[in-house]
Amino acid sequence: MKNIAFPYPTLFPFIAKESKWQSLINLDSPREFKFGSGNWDYDSSLEISCQLSWDIKNVYSEANLLSIIDSSKLAFILSSGQSEQTGKREKLAEYKLSEIKNIEEPFIIKIPSKLQSSKLKIRLIIYTDEVEINNFKIKSGSILYIEEATLFLEGDLANFAVRRQDLSKYGCGDALWFVEFQADNLYETFTTTTTLYLNNKKPDFTQQLQSDQFLKHLIKSDVITTVLSSILLGEDDYQLDFTCEYPDDSLGKIVSDWLSSLNVKKESDLQTIRYQLINEQGIFRSRCQNLASSREEE
Repeated sequence: MKNIAFPYPTLFPFIAKESKWQSLINLDSPREFKFGSGNWDYDSSLEISCQLSWDIKNVYSEANLLSIIDSSKLAFILSSGQSEQTGKREKLAEYKLSEIKNIEEPFIIKIPSKLQSSKLKIRLIIYTDEVEINNFKIKSGSILYIEEATLFLEGDLANFAVRRQDLSKYGCGDALWFVEFQADNLYETFTTTTTLYLNNKKPDFTQQLQSDQFLKHLIKSDVITTVLSSILLGEDDYQLDFTCEYPDDSLGKIVSDWLSSLNVKKESDLQTIRYQLINEQGIFRSRCQNLASSREEE
């Protein structure tokens, strides 16, 4: 890949080391981005921390750009999801460089956790208003420096949407959880088709779930069983194609991987497992439990 050429003075040559990026989940100890987010779900509080590795004024001075520091801004841009085309993109925060007083303190930015999925790409951008320096006109919005960091949203329940809700509306007010699956086709993302509702009338269970691996395993098994049952019994609606390469994180990709792990790899295998689902439900559910266990070990 060729280097990007900037036809105006920049800060790039004078910043030797990128910033230190960390995530903070539910006010726990910070984790570096490279280690993933840890125990995160959609109802967690999520913050990111960015500690600059360089002194703002010193770098501007070395780059001979100190005269335009008052016209420079620092912004954090968030991209969320599997791709730039389908994900969300927004400006999280913006600061005037001349107003940043304590460069020893990291920037702490809150992320709307419920709106995220899969991974976060954070860009730190320093840009300027329209200025002139050394008879060189720099247009408004010109980038003086940019770096990016990626945080993968992990955790025991992070592969599907988690909500807390009164389950009475589903006619199961005393249940501990409820798995809702709604999809029109296999190209939809898994996270938008599958939702786990935890009963908000059972706060003790929700708290216990945070540390009980056995309960988490049961819920994962239920999610797999619910989704596979819906797909297998609604074959006319979904028309699973084993020759198709479904996009990563799509419902089709995940279901195909699950079925492959159950030795369902061609059309004739579908008839066998569909028979099992209808006539040998205990065996089918146990196979889904076994699949959930194997996925946890990966």
